Amino acid sequence: MIRLVAGLVAILPAIVVFAGAIAGSETPRKRSLLEDLGIKRMFGWPPNAHDVLRLLHEFDMVQLRAAALAEIRGNDQIRQFATEQAARAQQRETAIARLNTFGLLNIDFASDPSLVRRNELAGLQGAVGQAFLSDYLAKQRDDIDDAIGLLRRYLLHPDNDDVRRFAKQQLPVLEETREELLRLQ
Repeated sequence: MIRLVAGLVAILPAIVVFAGAIAGSETPRKRSLLEDLGIKRMFGWPPNAHDVLRLLHEFDMVQLRAAALAEIRGNDQIRQFATEQAARAQQRETAIARLNTFGLLNIDFASDPSLVRRNELAGLQGAVGQAFLSDYLAKQRDDIDDAIGLLRRYLLHPDNDDVRRFAKQQLPVLEETREELLRLQ
């Protein structure tokens, strides 16, 4: 046991240096590896404006693709919910593009969601009936909770006034969405 603790203490400086190197290499054009891996969240570091817009963009891509699946496999309530979420995602995407352009953030947005998100969508594609409904609702709940958590963490220490205003505007919308989702379950 003592050897394990000594080993962990010995590698701790290397971990800190590695995290610092990754943080130092973070640029507007690169994805934040620290945010993607959850390291910022684990250490209580707030996301930056680039993280917020990138992750909300990915959230919106997933919402649009999930809405297409819900249109085919969902019941009336799920289809209506998904359609509303897709419309909100499109509005959010317009605002994100405007912030990126006029805020001179120069973010290179991904054209596809991350591999993890694509796998989640693939799992939804394979589900039908009640399995689809329960998986869809669970994934929506998790995605919305993650987006709300991201915005709350960002609003603790915002680094861009335009993105801060956008986050403050989107937070109640996402909280309302979560309430709608809870009513569906």
